[in-house]
Amino acid sequence: MNYEKGNIINTTNPYIHTTPRKWTESEEAYLLQLKQEGASNKKISAILERSETAISIKLKRLKKRNYTYNNAHSSEKTKINKTFVEYIKPDSILDLYCGEGNEAYTTYNTTTNDINQSLTADYHLDALHCICKLYSENKKFDIIDLDSFGSSYDCFDLAIKMAKKGLCITLGEIGHKRFKRLDFVESRYGITSLNDFTSDNLIKVIQTMGIANKKELIVYCKKDWANISRVWFEIKQFKQVSQWNENKSARKNITLFDF
Repeated sequence: MNYEKGNIINTTNPYIHTTPRKWTESEEAYLLQLKQEGASNKKISAILERSETAISIKLKRLKKRNYTYNNAHSSEKTKINKTFVEYIKPDSILDLYCGEGNEAYTTYNTTTNDINQSLTADYHLDALHCICKLYSENKKFDIIDLDSFGSSYDCFDLAIKMAKKGLCITLGEIGHKRFKRLDFVESRYGITSLNDFTSDNLIKVIQTMGIANKKELIVYCKKDWANISRVWFEIKQFKQVSQWNENKSARKNITLFDF
């Protein structure tokens, strides 16, 4: 990805041993993309030509900024979560990015995961690592919630396989649109223009993944907020009837002969 490098910051601070440089929006976007793709801070440091300390600090600040602006819609998200679980009536939930906890899930049998060791959770693993582990153990859940900071695309397929009744996905990749970035969604969702970069088109791709797993993902609710979207799916078993109807129609035109 091409990104704009910021201007050098002149400083006389004796404790700064590297050449400081301003962060640009495109560089921040590239940092988030690399992190979403699983790159280590060391690798990102080499790519962006910044110290690992600078990378770590910037990631923490971006995450804090995201949480702050998320507060504007968190109450609405929680309200919908509550109505969704009341509708689904799950016996089990997997909250793969649990953060500080989901108020809607506290009274349910919920398995939690968050990579942040300081948070209370059943697992402290990278989300993909965690869901792969649970899948290998043949675990299934009535509802799986992917409420990630960025994109959880790599977890979609296994989440669809393991979820029995409901699936909740926060589409953090919508935030790329404000930077006019298409590289991430082009390679994963086949979106090549900003006009097509919509939550509805992301949802269509997820629903296609559902069909591939013989599951129909029915939109229970969808919300678009500033730079982020979220969708709640009810899951039904997908039944392919078109081929049966075509065969039935063809049989009507068959002439039977006695030999």
